[in-house]
Amino acid sequence: MRFDIVIVGGGLSGLALAAELARPEFSKLQVLVLEKRKNYIRDRTWSYWSASHRPAHRYSHLERCRWSRWCVRDDSAAARQAVRSVTKKGKTQTYCSLDSDVFYLEAQHAISQSNHVTLRLNVMVRQIVGGDTPSVEMTDGEVIRASWIFDARPPLRNEENILVQQFVGYEIKTDYDVFDPTTVELMHFHPSTRGLHFFYVLPYSARNALVETTWISSASFKPDFTSELAQFFANSLGCDKYELVYEEKGLLDLSLCDKTPSNSSHVVLLGRGAGILRRSTGYAFLDTLSHVEKIAVSLENHLIRGELKNWVPIVFRRRAIDEWMDTVFLKVLERDWAKGSLYFMELFQRLDADALVAFLSGKASWRERLLVSSALPTVPFVAQAIATVIDRVSKLWRGGR
Repeated sequence: MRFDIVIVGGGLSGLALAAELARPEFSKLQVLVLEKRKNYIRDRTWSYWSASHRPAHRYSHLERCRWSRWCVRDDSAAARQAVRSVTKKGKTQTYCSLDSDVFYLEAQHAISQSNHVTLRLNVMVRQIVGGDTPSVEMTDGEVIRASWIFDARPPLRNEENILVQQFVGYEIKTDYDVFDPTTVELMHFHPSTRGLHFFYVLPYSARNALVETTWISSASFKPDFTSELAQFFANSLGCDKYELVYEEKGLLDLSLCDKTPSNSSHVVLLGRGAGILRRSTGYAFLDTLSHVEKIAVSLENHLIRGELKNWVPIVFRRRAIDEWMDTVFLKVLERDWAKGSLYFMELFQRLDADALVAFLSGKASWRERLLVSSALPTVPFVAQAIATVIDRVSKLWRGGR
């Protein structure tokens, strides 16, 4: 069987690309999406910063909630908190939340309206084979060939020493007012020597919120998420009775690894496998949508001028300076987890809200990057910055020998 484009993995990135390619402009192509799940249900909550002066994305109308105020708290001995709202010169930065199930339905509807994009659920891929005409080998023996294959599967690594972000979240409803619906609690730190531990609260109303317990730590560390959430509800929220509406969990690889496919130039990585995830913050939603939109625009322009075989898809690349800053920041955190909350509180308290949001959302200017650097303690971060440069130069020198 032969297709023009095969997308392996129908999560956020794969389904978003398929929905873009379902437009009439691509009707001459045959596109196939392969997804292992049997059906789509809510399994994620995506959040991101949105600016009133920037264009809305394709799925903005599906947002569940928006907030213009946010706060961070530290429960260490020197308890502190910072509350911010971002409005400047008529421009408002809002924090937005979107449930995955509404995105899945929207994308599937777009695909169902086309005659050239096919979504196959409950299928298992054994391997992708590269070459000028790459192919996908299924576990049942079927071989599917394509001009281009987009691999949207998340990377799978089982090493115990890699750095990960792991979390469990409960959406709950209460019989009485518990939450401040005007303010997102981005980070409520509980300092630990095992990793960076904080709680995250998205208040949909005074009686309804998603509460997550999150750890940035070695993959070998296994938190007791259930006990952590129970204690947070009782001690921090004063909430001993609630209805559990929904539960989600996840584990994100934060380690820096090679993201370039080695077997074929006709196999392109999407999503987390392509390095979309911002390692210092965990944000990925808007960068994912932006990347698939750029791929679709590039393909549309190429189809007007030539054939598919000569097309070169746009590969996702994060700016080297941002990748370097993320590496430095995470390395410093790993040296002394107990100080991690202090570093974040320094950022939140010393930076103005606009600069901080620009950095968190990956839109920082050089000036804003310098402001971030100046807000952090000089000695540990400068030392790690130098060490990171030396390590990088050493690897390049060894690789060139």
